[in-house]
Amino acid sequence: MVYCAIIGDIVNSKKIPNRQEIQVLFASVLNGINMEFYNDIASNFTITLGDEFQGLISKPSLSYEIIKIIKQKMSPIELVFGVGIGEMKTAIRRDISIGSDGPAYHYARNMVEKAKKKRPSIRYCSDTTSDELINGLLYFTESCINSRTVKQVEAVKLYHELKSQKEVAERLNRTQAAISAILINAFYHEVVNAEEKIKMYFRYLEI
Repeated sequence: MVYCAIIGDIVNSKKIPNRQEIQVLFASVLNGINMEFYNDIASNFTITLGDEFQGLISKPSLSYEIIKIIKQKMSPIELVFGVGIGEMKTAIRRDISIGSDGPAYHYARNMVEKAKKKRPSIRYCSDTTSDELINGLLYFTESCINSRTVKQVEAVKLYHELKSQKEVAERLNRTQAAISAILINAFYHEVVNAEEKIKMYFRYLEI
């Protein structure tokens, strides 16, 4: 059976002044993931080294969504992620992601180490020729997102919540045409399209 391992690490954690508060938040976010995705988790997301976590899921297509949730809830704290898709060679404990081993974790570990050194901050490995394509799309989406202005970030966030340009325009006291232009300049549609292609690819692997 193919599993999907996710390893995440807080960037420059030793320089964070309120580390204890961040640790509490970190644990709370992972606990929320364990509950929300309970039926698809093979091994609970677990803090392993204080500033790092790992978890194992049965559906690779959920990995990107899970990472986006973690990034959002941990913001402005930055993290890097390594995702490995492959087999497991030892027994898996549901309650804690420590002690099990296999290619899925090996790939994820290799990817998170690469992500620490060079963008994108999310890297995938399935030991196939598609890895470069997926990581290239991730580099594209991350570059677009990081280039957004404060105004664009605000509009994109509201549009995600409200799903209506008209309602976003009313909330920000702007015209709908202005909101449309902001979303275009923020590469909103391109990013959404690229993210959906990534999810579609991993859903294909699950068939």
